[in-house]
Amino acid sequence: MEPGDEIAIVGIGCNFPGGEGIDNFWQVLVEGRNCTVEIPLERFDTKEWYDPDDNKPGKICTTQAALLDSFNTFDNKMFGINDLEAERMDPQHKLLLECTYRALEDAGIATETISGTKTGVFIGLMNRDYEILTSRAVTEINHYDGTGTAMSIAANRISYTFNLTGPSLAIDTACSSFFFALHYSMQAVKQGDCEAALCGGVNCIIDPRTFVSLTKAKMISPEGLSKPFSKKADGYGRGEGCGVVFLKPLKKAQEDYNKIWGVINVSALADIPERDHAVAFAIRALGLVLCDQQEGDSSEASSSQQLPAAPHESSEDLVSSVTFFLCPITEPGTQETQVVDPGQDSGNLDDIDIENPSGNLSGKSGFEWRKRWLVLD
Repeated sequence: MEPGDEIAIVGIGCNFPGGEGIDNFWQVLVEGRNCTVEIPLERFDTKEWYDPDDNKPGKICTTQAALLDSFNTFDNKMFGINDLEAERMDPQHKLLLECTYRALEDAGIATETISGTKTGVFIGLMNRDYEILTSRAVTEINHYDGTGTAMSIAANRISYTFNLTGPSLAIDTACSSFFFALHYSMQAVKQGDCEAALCGGVNCIIDPRTFVSLTKAKMISPEGLSKPFSKKADGYGRGEGCGVVFLKPLKKAQEDYNKIWGVINVSALADIPERDHAVAFAIRALGLVLCDQQEGDSSEASSSQQLPAAPHESSEDLVSSVTFFLCPITEPGTQETQVVDPGQDSGNLDDIDIENPSGNLSGKSGFEWRKRWLVLD
């Protein structure tokens, strides 16, 4: 990475289970709140779809999910969208518009100021629940359905609404969609395709058919809860929400006196061969990719990365692999890096320091913080 290539996050807009906005989201994290709820009737009737026997055809094995308080309320007039078009819009498009507005507001940038700028839009999403639902009601399809359900329009609508002239695209790489969008948005800014970028991810659960497929694949937790690194893991819990970040080159953000939420030094992508599901190999391989990206860079290594995981891998092997991947880490309160040997029982993960602007998590860094968020048996 060349000096000055760092990307700053200068604005955040989000809507997640537990409350709308970054403050509510932070409070959920601080309190360690479980936002899983019974799926309400306004989504779909779980009594019709649920059966504890996950082998039953056409049935789902859970009635739980982490859901937004309100997923389809939308001030369409604010964004210049008429009532008929708004009625045929995927709720994910609506959430993205709202969170984009909040991200710009958080960055202190007026819509008039950003209008006409070479700002890119990169959106990661994979859920097509709304398209599945509307395609079944053939007689109700109108001329707005094409744009209302198209994944490409999820990004293009943002560019159109805010009059942005940079690249505009939606990316579907399944669960990693946002991370791919983030990587490509950073690359676009670095190579001059755009001067800044809005990057977001969204998911909205309104149809049970995806649950059916995941149930048959044994991927859904009957409790609706994810239990990473645990022997009790029995699938994952589904959730929904939307988040958008506004990105600028760090140097430019400093010149403009922007509030800086964080800095991304480097990103990298790698694929894992289907025939090799060993999570230890996967994490080490991705670690090597990042090491290649960071070669010659004197800045601190990132202490947070996306970790690919295989459901059949033992928790002990996974923790060992994660420990390896996080090396080198910084000792709490120091600037000296420590090379960690995952074979030593030295509590390596316990010593990772967590820094945050509010200090609310300082007492939970180390083992107590880890126990709260990761169920390790």
